[in-house]
Amino acid sequence: MTMRYTRLSSVTLSFVQEPALIANASAPAPISTRVLAAVFLPFAAGYFCSFLFRNVNSVVFPELTQQFGLSPGTLGLLTSAYFVTFAAAQLPLGILMDRYGPRRVNASMLLVAAVGALVFSQAAGMPGLLLGRALLGMGVAVCLMSSMTAFVIWFPRERTATLFGWMLLVGSCGALAATKPVEMLLRVMDWRSVFLLFAAMAVLASMAIFLIVPEKTAAKPGTTLREQLMVIRSIFRHRSFWSISFAATFVQGVAIGLLGLWAGPWMRDVAGLDRAGMAEQLLIVAAAFGVGGVCCGVLSDRLARRGVSPVLTYFAGCLACTVALLPIVLGQRSGALVFWALFLGFSAFGSLSYPVLATRFAPEMTGRVVTALNLVMFSLAFVVQFGVGVIINLWPVLDGRYAVDGYRAAFALCWVLQVASVVWLWFAERGVMFRRTDGAA
Repeated sequence: MTMRYTRLSSVTLSFVQEPALIANASAPAPISTRVLAAVFLPFAAGYFCSFLFRNVNSVVFPELTQQFGLSPGTLGLLTSAYFVTFAAAQLPLGILMDRYGPRRVNASMLLVAAVGALVFSQAAGMPGLLLGRALLGMGVAVCLMSSMTAFVIWFPRERTATLFGWMLLVGSCGALAATKPVEMLLRVMDWRSVFLLFAAMAVLASMAIFLIVPEKTAAKPGTTLREQLMVIRSIFRHRSFWSISFAATFVQGVAIGLLGLWAGPWMRDVAGLDRAGMAEQLLIVAAAFGVGGVCCGVLSDRLARRGVSPVLTYFAGCLACTVALLPIVLGQRSGALVFWALFLGFSAFGSLSYPVLATRFAPEMTGRVVTALNLVMFSLAFVVQFGVGVIINLWPVLDGRYAVDGYRAAFALCWVLQVASVVWLWFAERGVMFRRTDGAA
């Protein structure tokens, strides 16, 4: 395996693996079922909560807009507050994970999410709603990244994409829970009681991670905070970080932003669905995201064992996602469910950016690498949720429904950015895409 060393001042940052020269994974190492259950399931409980909290506003938005008189722009700002704190917490929590381990950090932060759900449930106005939503985003900021870091610590690297895909399926189950199940809960309790229930779930997930996940001593950075920040700077200055993360940001970041809020209103205002129908279709497209997550992880690992670069699999999925979004941009009502399912399913391929980047940096940098990617991705998700609302607000609201032309304009901008990111990925990484990973000529 070819390795090269990256140095900044007098600090040796660590080796970076050349992306095309991945070791032959034709015989992946076995994984202990006991260790898999003890590590995977507790982190999965936290990630379930993360997706549930992220997407619940796509169903409860009628109650929020009616009770608090929210405009499309204000609704977008409120929902996207989750992404502001989510993104802002990435780098500090990445440093903490590399130093103290994903178990302790994730368990602690889920308690912050529980407080956020409690504050949201008791809010009397926009300030309380914003604070609660912001605490929710901060509290679940490392649910997925802590899982990825734990996988790198506990399992062979050639299995990480598959495990990551299964974790995405768990996330989609959380998104599923935020659709039809929440709509059914709202028939028997108010939205405030629903968020109290969410607070209890976050506490239970925190306890599961802290009490069940075994501790494993990993290599500590052994450096000062300043030196760790210099490592983060080196990550942002690394060419491959941007060539890989840009596509993930505009493919999966856009999908996350739309699924988390605007897919529901689109189905109501463009497709003409009632609340029950909207919740049912949101359930299906959230399931498609989970299926896509499993498929992309398993497919990437299997194709890599046959010599196909994971970067090529990543590019193909991102390209397919961009194609699937176009009919939605055009406001195609016939077959809309199919297009949304395809769009969300293929958007999961953007998550392959995490294991791809993880193989390009040393294991002790994993927490900071994946949280740096999350910072970029979820900053865009904030812009998408807020920006779409601002653009839609340029058109008049009639009978509580938003203008179809507003959706077209906002979604078209998202699509253009996706196309640009996929084109950049092609030109930046095409030399790696077609280089075999099994050593064959």
